[in-house]
Amino acid sequence: MERFPSVKARDLEGREVTIPEGLPPTPRVVILAFKRRHMELIETWEPVLEALESRCRQLSVWEVPALSRVYLPVRGFIDGGMRSGITDPQARQHTLTAYTDLSELAVELGLPSLDTIYVLLLAPDGAIVWRGQGPADAEQTAAIGEAVEGLACG
Repeated sequence: MERFPSVKARDLEGREVTIPEGLPPTPRVVILAFKRRHMELIETWEPVLEALESRCRQLSVWEVPALSRVYLPVRGFIDGGMRSGITDPQARQHTLTAYTDLSELAVELGLPSLDTIYVLLLAPDGAIVWRGQGPADAEQTAAIGEAVEGLACG
C-alpha cells in the first residue's frame, strides 16, 4: 500500500513536526494545498471533515500548505501572515507549513498537478487508504465517509 512520504513541516505555533511520523498514530486526514487560492477548495471540505471528526473521535485533520523551498528565506513572513488569519490555537496547531521540493513530492504521491488540493486519509502507519482532490462533492464525501468508518470507527 502506498505510504505518505516523510515531510518536514512546522505548525503555525512554531512546533517542528515530520509528517506522518510526528502526527498522532491514529487515522488522519491530510489536506495538501499548493496555492493561496486553494483555501476556497479547502473550505468545501471543512463541514464534511468536521462531521467525520465528531462521529469518529480518533480522526484528526491536518491542513498542509506545501510551498517550494525557494520561499524558505521568507518563511517567517508567510507563516506569520497565515497565523494572523487563524485565531483558533487548535487550527494553528493543525496547519503545518512544508517548504519542500514540490516536484519530488508530486512524484512520490503520484499527484498529476499542483493546481488543486488533495485530501488524503492516512492509516495510523502512514499508509494512504483513500484520496480525493478538488472541491468536496457528493461522490467524494460518501467515499471518504465509508473509508473513515472502516478505518476509524469500525
